[in-house]
Amino acid sequence: MSSLDDLIDLPANREVKRALAVKMILFDFKTEDICALLNVSASFVSKWKIRFENEGAEALKLNYKGGKGFLTADQRDEILFYLRMQSHYSVEELRDYIEYHYGVVYHSKQSYYDLLNEAGLSWHKTQAANPNRDDVQVLQKREEIKKN
Repeated sequence: MSSLDDLIDLPANREVKRALAVKMILFDFKTEDICALLNVSASFVSKWKIRFENEGAEALKLNYKGGKGFLTADQRDEILFYLRMQSHYSVEELRDYIEYHYGVVYHSKQSYYDLLNEAGLSWHKTQAANPNRDDVQVLQKREEIKKN
C-alpha cells in the first residue's frame, strides 16, 4: 500500500488530487473517505471544494510558472562553452567572469557550483593535477616513507 500512497503523493499529481477531491464531494462521498483515499486533510477537501464553487475548474490548476532566470539560455550556453575550454576554474573566477560579461551576480554560490558541475568541473577540485607538483620531491618523499 505504501508504494501506492507514494505514487498518489507525488508533487506532479497535485492538480489531479484536487480535482478528485472535488469530484468525490460532488458525488456525495464522505470527507473522511476522501481523506483516507487521497492522503489529504479535511481542510484540503473543503478548501478546493470552495475554490471550485467560486472560481471553477481553472482554480484547481497550479499557478506557479517558475521564476525568470538571470541569464538567458544563450548566455548560459556561452558560459558553459567557455568553462569547458578551461583546464581549471574557481568559483570566484567564475563569479567575476559572469559579473564582468553579463552583469549578473548570484546571491547563492550554488548557482556557480551548478554551472561548474554542468561544464564538467568540480568546485571541490577544479584541476586534474596539482600545478605545483614537483616529481623529484614526490619520489624523494616516497623513498623516505619506504625506509621508515
